Amino acid sequence: MIVDVHFHLTLGPPEMTKLLIQALTGLFLQYAKKMGRPMDAETFIRQAEEKIPDPNGEKIIEQMEENEIDFSLLLMMDYLAAPVEYTQENNKIAGLLAQEHSDRLMALAGVDPRRPNATDLLKQCFEEFGCRGLKYHPDLGYDPTSAESYELLKILNDNKGVLLTHTGPLGRDARSRLADTSLLADVVVDFPDLPIIAAHMGFINWRPWASLAAYNPNFYGDLAMWDEKAIGNYSFFCRELRDLIDAAGVEKVMFGTDDPFNTVLRPTKEYIQLIRQLPDNAPEGIQFTTEEVEAMLGGNAAVLLGLKT
Repeated sequence: MIVDVHFHLTLGPPEMTKLLIQALTGLFLQYAKKMGRPMDAETFIRQAEEKIPDPNGEKIIEQMEENEIDFSLLLMMDYLAAPVEYTQENNKIAGLLAQEHSDRLMALAGVDPRRPNATDLLKQCFEEFGCRGLKYHPDLGYDPTSAESYELLKILNDNKGVLLTHTGPLGRDARSRLADTSLLADVVVDFPDLPIIAAHMGFINWRPWASLAAYNPNFYGDLAMWDEKAIGNYSFFCRELRDLIDAAGVEKVMFGTDDPFNTVLRPTKEYIQLIRQLPDNAPEGIQFTTEEVEAMLGGNAAVLLGLKT
């Protein structure tokens, strides 16, 4: 079973998607270079505009079938500069889509805790739209331990939801201090029954994540954007992943693609296959078992989300 816990459903009118692609171009060109597959901005934008937009969520199941992915978490984002009506309409589309395909999809709403009516927005996402979690991006400028954030987390906890929150540096404009994994130390203690997935596990600064994950049963992490390391520097990826698993436990690590953005840089199947082949291809002195690979690719997420396997 393959579960993708990190898929960004890119909805809305074409002009909004184009603005998002343009804003992210510099970041993804850096990742392309680190993968050893550099491309120019014009090429990235052209290919991104072909592959990324899914205005009504009609492509997601087809993409999952193509990549042999059994279940996906649909992550929605709230850019504070965008009208709240736009953000909430996207949350609605994602929630209803996930309800329609409940055997394949689960929607995590995007709500910025700085919105004046953030608690009402999140309640609506759960009660009317069928969302079952929350996606945070603290690097946009908010503290996950703030009073406003805790109000949302209380609602999330009461609804037995899931929190997936970005961790680690993300481009020159990101408020990376607010996405430091150590800021989640209080959250995992104050909400011990709330499953929390740290997106990217802090990237190469994974040790603070591992130190928390090892001692907090409700704290997990995903491998989204680790494909930059896996493809660009395979031996480094294997060393880091092996150490990470040994420190936190393989049961805390989950597969994530960060698609559809990363599909411009590499085929999703390539990343899946790379992880599948770890037992055979890892450098001398580094070992992975088939059981560990199966757990990371889907077994761990299936247990956390209560999926049928």
